[in-house]
Amino acid sequence: MFTLMFVLFLTGLCFAKIIIQGIYLIHKLQQLGYSNAKMLTWLEGGTYRKVLVWNLFELFVPLLLILILYFVSKGQLSLYKWITSIIIVSVFIWKIIHPFVAGWMGKKANYKKPLVYTARVKRLLFTLCLLAFAVLTVTFIYVVYPLNKFSLSSWYFFRYNAFILLYSVLTPIFILIASLINAPIEKFICCTYFIKAKKRLRKSSVCSIGITGSFGKTSTKFFLSEVLNSKYKTLTTPSSFNTPMGISKVLNGEPLDDYRYFVSEMGADHVGDITELCNLVQPQAGIITAVGIQHLETFGTPENILRTKLELFDAIPDSGFGIYNYDCDILRDAISKRSYKFPLYSYSVEPQNFPDVNLYAKDIVQTCKGLSFSAVFADGRILNIETKLLGRHNVQNILAVILAAWKMGLSDKEIEFGMRNVEAVEHRLKRIDSGNGILVLDDAFNSNYNGAIEAVNVLNEIAEHKKIVVTPGFVELGDMEEAQNRNFGSYMASKIDYAVLVGGGKSLSIRDGLLNSGFDYEHIFNVDSLAEAQNVLAKILTVGDVVLFENDLPDIYSNA
Repeated sequence: MFTLMFVLFLTGLCFAKIIIQGIYLIHKLQQLGYSNAKMLTWLEGGTYRKVLVWNLFELFVPLLLILILYFVSKGQLSLYKWITSIIIVSVFIWKIIHPFVAGWMGKKANYKKPLVYTARVKRLLFTLCLLAFAVLTVTFIYVVYPLNKFSLSSWYFFRYNAFILLYSVLTPIFILIASLINAPIEKFICCTYFIKAKKRLRKSSVCSIGITGSFGKTSTKFFLSEVLNSKYKTLTTPSSFNTPMGISKVLNGEPLDDYRYFVSEMGADHVGDITELCNLVQPQAGIITAVGIQHLETFGTPENILRTKLELFDAIPDSGFGIYNYDCDILRDAISKRSYKFPLYSYSVEPQNFPDVNLYAKDIVQTCKGLSFSAVFADGRILNIETKLLGRHNVQNILAVILAAWKMGLSDKEIEFGMRNVEAVEHRLKRIDSGNGILVLDDAFNSNYNGAIEAVNVLNEIAEHKKIVVTPGFVELGDMEEAQNRNFGSYMASKIDYAVLVGGGKSLSIRDGLLNSGFDYEHIFNVDSLAEAQNVLAKILTVGDVVLFENDLPDIYSNA
């Protein structure tokens, strides 16, 4: 009876361990867009290594102990079972509480983006529970049954404990299998949402505007929505919702006939992604903000990125229009070689391009309070733009918005009024006055090199005292990642006073770039987390200083 109770209790502990670690891994999978391929890459990377090392330690040390005990006990079954039971139960209790003690889960965990228990997550958890239960049941049948044979053999007892210990470290495999099992179900649900959203949009009178680009698309989306909302009721996707499922949820959850315009951000990391989104959104107009090397790892080549962004213009009907950034050489050259029947409008902040565009910006002035400049149309009309936004790169985003708003029927005065009331997008070079004499520039969601350079320029221009950058570097740039991070360090060297580099890996290249350009080694701080960075700042900050938080990496790139 004791043996059966022990086996059932131990099996329950193992099940609990699998589910607890499963929740931790599902959180990561959610941040990776539920992609098994990306999950495998993450599991192979350094951020999961600490968890993996502990899992292996918790497997091999107890296994070695009970194996030694098996030979030392010399057939004393009762003694072997008691000591082994104490060891294994203690190990599993530790396995269950360790993620919370280590701060990987629970209240101690410093998640930037907590796990959202969506219907998809609940389905995945249910499948994981079924899978774990099935594996443990099969193991019980083949190793424990018949119970009388199991009870009278130290070897059978050892073997069952070994299996249970092994299963407790195979949770990543269980998660990947559960995700594969659920894949057809999720695809069916996505298709259902997609078809429903497409039909609802087609039956409505909403005019859809698609926005894509390697960077700037989220800011442009929010700026345009705010300006249009000053005259027309406008629907937009929240935050960085830019996937088929995210956009479908927005379209299915709103009374579309109440809106005049729908502004949709379109994200992509593979060729064909924009075409899929255009099939859903059916854009009557489109804006391409820029083409860079973001997501080069998944796209493979810059040419693939360009071709994917241009899928937006390929989907616009002849009655629509397109707007693009003329200063982006690769985009400008590609468009010049194509033939579109709808009108195209371009914008620029580079003086050499002014004669060739429909709208350009001149007399740009930037202070700690925001931007001001003159937006000049090709026909000579001038809009006097004043905004709370920071960063000269935002001038390009604003020019795209002005062209779109003008095409949507807003007057010059209405556009000027709308831009005065536009707020900075959360975590995108947002000015935060802490009230203690220290100014914070929050650019945590920015993940592109050009935007980061501009953020450093803003810091350099507006700071009167110490200029401090807190950054972990850039990711998903493929073979160019190390070079981009090193170049970023080199560029910052003459424009900042202190650098707080978060984490290893990518930030080490930034450090090398700083040092190679003559930056003071004593003014570089390498820390493992944002919490440690805050401790460093507390020691070096004084009244009048400005701190730039540049590209705070998602949890999947933070130390596990």
